Amino acid sequence: MAKLKWGMIGGGEGSQIGPAHRLGAQADGLFEFAAGALDHRADAGRDYAQRLGIAPDRAYCDWQEMLAGETARTDRVDLVTVATPNATHFEITKAFLEAGFNVLCEKPMTMTVEEGEEIVRVAAQTGKICAV
Repeated sequence: MAKLKWGMIGGGEGSQIGPAHRLGAQADGLFEFAAGALDHRADAGRDYAQRLGIAPDRAYCDWQEMLAGETARTDRVDLVTVATPNATHFEITKAFLEAGFNVLCEKPMTMTVEEGEEIVRVAAQTGKICAV
């Protein structure tokens, strides 16, 4: 069975949640960690991504660059994990869903009920999975 190509936003070096997601994804052997925008500090994020085995052209400086880069690829990631500060989850999750990616969002999914309802609507509209 082919592995699912997986990307992560946030969860960089020193984060509490990033290692947990990476270990969980490796546990069953179904995922290939293929892309990341791991830190709000561009150089630190790219460096850490490469140390984790992500190819330099898929070690992005921020989530916007990752969204553009992965959207343009024919071998784009199958899903992304959003492991950024809570207040950023809505914007990032919505953008990736709208671009046709499945999303695993760290809790809380959003900061308001209205934002949560919007994410549910976008996931239904795009036919993509949004898991928390």
